[in-house]
Amino acid sequence: MPFDWRAVTDRMNGVVMKTFGEAERVLYMPVSGAASYVIDGVFDEAFLELSIVDGAQVATVQPRLGIQQSQFASAPVQDDQLQIIRTGLIYVVREARLDGWGGGGLMLNLVSNVDG
Repeated sequence: MPFDWRAVTDRMNGVVMKTFGEAERVLYMPVSGAASYVIDGVFDEAFLELSIVDGAQVATVQPRLGIQQSQFASAPVQDDQLQIIRTGLIYVVREARLDGWGGGGLMLNLVSNVDG
């Protein structure tokens, strides 16, 4: 019987979300209009990304939410929104980067706070 690596990594991702994730969870709002729901996520307001552009190293700092894919009703997509309940800030998903093992990261852009 083959070993189920997907189940093992999903359990591991769940432990990471519970250990390092937001205490008040995250409200996820699909762009499709489906009902919003709460998820666990590891929020990093200042994720550092390095890339090479025309031979030069470029560093960008941007917000990112580490995720466990099994918590989503459907795969996250660009233009979905989420609220970090702890801060009240609302972000839009700029890019979903899924790792192929049940985890991933959502690269975010700030939209507003709940007061506008």
